[in-house]
Amino acid sequence: MNHVLQLVRDILENEKRAAEEQLQLNKVCELEDKFVKDFSKEKWKESFDLDIEKGQLHNLEIERVIEITCNVCKDLFLR
Repeated sequence: MNHVLQLVRDILENEKRAAEEQLQLNKVCELEDKFVKDFSKEKWKESFDLDIEKGQLHNLEIERVIEITCNVCKDLFLR
């Protein structure tokens, strides 16, 4: 299973972003910059730490979706 996860990560890392994804990323960056512009150094660090933890949760969710998808595909092929 880890090989599949790594393969998916590698493919995603090497793909160019779609225009829609890039626009959404730009929006997020603009809103984040506006939100944190008056943060103290300590609040900036707290915000950054929070983003890291949310990213970790998102990664776990994605890994679970891939795992379920692989299991469903295996089950379909074994029928």
